[in-house]
Amino acid sequence: MNKTVAALVGCVLLVGCVPEGNARNKEDKIVLSEQDRQALESASTTKAQLTYLYQNFEPVLNRDDTLKGVDADENGIRDDIDEFINALVIPEDERGFYQQSARYTQTVFDYDYSGGTEIDTEIAYAHALKYDVVINCKIQLNLDWDDGTGSQRMVDALILNTKLRSEHYVYYNKVLDGSAFEITEPTGDDCE
Repeated sequence: MNKTVAALVGCVLLVGCVPEGNARNKEDKIVLSEQDRQALESASTTKAQLTYLYQNFEPVLNRDDTLKGVDADENGIRDDIDEFINALVIPEDERGFYQQSARYTQTVFDYDYSGGTEIDTEIAYAHALKYDVVINCKIQLNLDWDDGTGSQRMVDALILNTKLRSEHYVYYNKVLDGSAFEITEPTGDDCE
């Protein structure tokens, strides 16, 4: 799957490029200066904004040895990923799309696919079918396809930022290898 390769490349890049701490990060929060806001506002794409945020606030990312990380507010999105998405200078419905996409990716960690059994494949397939809603939301919002997809992949790479998380996602994709999916039609109410 192309998505797998892109996510793994992104993970390798994220794990391999760890800049020194940033004084602007307070208690694992992204604190934007006026200069940061201007840089984000002047970025031509959401992907460019995510790149800027990563380059300047990478230490905010959770790299603990847990699979799921910390989700203190229990909204289904790891808190550090929430920080990155909430720092984006984008319309709220677009922000909601990235939150929905991150929530979907995070749920991959709800099951252990490493056994490679038939039941693992069935559960992974059922999970993958839910991705249609995320795709349909992107269509519903009429987001630029290339930027939306590239930005989603960057968010996925931020989520899969440790060896444990990346390996888990590889098991998930491995049990889906060879699966065929029929895309559902957008309902017009696909965004959360």
